[in-house]
Amino acid sequence: MCGIVGFLGNERATGERMCESIRHRGPDDQGVYTDARMTLGHVRLSILDLSDAGHQPMEFEDLVIVFNGEVYNFEEIKDQLRGEYDFASHTDTEVVLKAFHKWGIEAVDRFVGMFAFAVYDKKASKIWLVRDRVGVKPLYYYYDGDAFAFASEPRALKEWRPELDIAPKALCEFFQYGYISSGLSAYEGVRKVDPGTCLEFDLESKKITQRRYWSILPFFQKPKFEKSEEELVDELEALLIDSFKYRMVADVPVGVFLSGGIDSSVVAAILQKHYGNIHTFTIGFEEAHYNEADWAKKVAAHLGTTHTERYLSAGEAEEILKHFVEIYDEPFGDSSGIPTALVSQVAKEAGVKVVLSADGGDEIFCGYERYWVSYGIGKKVFMLPGPMRKLLAWTMECIGAERASKLFAVKNFAHKYNLLSEMLKDDDWRHFYEKMVHSAKAYQTGRLLGCEVENGESGFGVGLREHPMQGMMLWDYHRYLPDDILVKVDRATMYHSIEGREPLLDHRIAEFMAQVPFEYKYRNGQSKYLLRKVLERYLPKELIDRPKMGFGIPMFEWFGAELGELFERYFAREDDRVNMEYVRKLHAEFAAGKPVNVNLLWFVLVYLMWKERYR
Repeated sequence: MCGIVGFLGNERATGERMCESIRHRGPDDQGVYTDARMTLGHVRLSILDLSDAGHQPMEFEDLVIVFNGEVYNFEEIKDQLRGEYDFASHTDTEVVLKAFHKWGIEAVDRFVGMFAFAVYDKKASKIWLVRDRVGVKPLYYYYDGDAFAFASEPRALKEWRPELDIAPKALCEFFQYGYISSGLSAYEGVRKVDPGTCLEFDLESKKITQRRYWSILPFFQKPKFEKSEEELVDELEALLIDSFKYRMVADVPVGVFLSGGIDSSVVAAILQKHYGNIHTFTIGFEEAHYNEADWAKKVAAHLGTTHTERYLSAGEAEEILKHFVEIYDEPFGDSSGIPTALVSQVAKEAGVKVVLSADGGDEIFCGYERYWVSYGIGKKVFMLPGPMRKLLAWTMECIGAERASKLFAVKNFAHKYNLLSEMLKDDDWRHFYEKMVHSAKAYQTGRLLGCEVENGESGFGVGLREHPMQGMMLWDYHRYLPDDILVKVDRATMYHSIEGREPLLDHRIAEFMAQVPFEYKYRNGQSKYLLRKVLERYLPKELIDRPKMGFGIPMFEWFGAELGELFERYFAREDDRVNMEYVRKLHAEFAAGKPVNVNLLWFVLVYLMWKERYR
């Protein structure tokens, strides 16, 4: 696992500064390539072939590559290239480079893995940026019609162009969702390469063309499998075993993040049975409502893994907060980034250099509670004819939440009233679901920033043809998963110089599940139905059938006590983009014990801390 940078121009010193800014991604080696037109840089975390033969940037004839990630089936691809190519290393990077030399950009269709890389063709005067199918590995680029640069993290682009300014649309997205999505970044002119996409930049014409080489959507448009439950369970288990086998390829120790939930238990169980000697890591909390450590310990004991657990206190969380915007170099509001950073630190201290996580299971197998909750509420809302819903919404707005709250003694009535009036305006399931997943609702971001972001997600409609909940799953697969969950794990693991791998995000599993009928994902109130059936072959049902818990932290308890001083200190400031008077009003209500959207206060804190560090 590594970090990559590059830009138009021959400026070695700038390339070295950019590399140094992301040195945490690759502390084992650093290299910079320059010629008259391009500068490429690389920092290396040695996972395969720990020798100097894996040094990057790596060259072959007219091609130069900087590579971040893993192509797990590189040995199979190497076998296809033998006889025509010689190999000087045992790295996947060299295989990718020579595969690109033979097949061009179509080589990416052969790769199984997670990756973000750039290939510079000196003869053709072109550079290609490629990101893996789901977006496990990050890749940002700047383009203004003339200047062009790219990097694994935005902080490196800030080294290249310090004057980069905050992107207002991205900031609005952050306050609505708690993360920056839609290909945007925190900075104007900087975007993300979309998952499953090849970006080609022509150095002569300075034009960009993009091609989507993979999408999950065509697989949803194929006929559904007509197979028995037992056949589907057998096929899924075989896919999982093969996917997990690939993720064990490494020349360094490997561990597993274990929460005790369905997804991580499947990963740990299959690996322990087929490989043995697995080291599992868990983070617990003293606050029982958030604590899954006891369940994880039971799963680990049943499987016989080497298990390490650490309990996270408010004091430790406060220590991590001091480095939060160092870890997440864009505004990032997912508070579970704190325990993710700690579990990465614990794995690092145990001598593990590669960790397997279980992200993607909820989006692929139907695991988030908000799916069936949103569906249940939506069915009731959409029973009303459209004109009646809009008339009711208009009437509610005329009355106003404050006036209506005087008539009803309901906890947090004003917020529920405003949210309902927003939802009544929606004409379709996609808009309705987006309202449900907004961490800050439109009326709140309107007062905070004076804006609201409207972003379409074409995948929702494809899923909706089967079931509204399938549309929700695809929305999350294209937005929440790559821009929140995968950002969280990538930054937390790489900050501690360890590699995070995502076995459930093997594209072959996603393609298979796209053709599985929805009834095998959610049946009779039971989520992840098919995946549970696989896990029942490894664990007793009493360790499987329990309420799902998210990987969150006791935000209200902590910020109401030990961490409250941070709110006090930062909210006393003024800001040219955020309505701090409104923030202080919410904070005063929070301090008085009134029901307040504490996530919104947390987002403001993160934004102000980030701005202090990077602006």
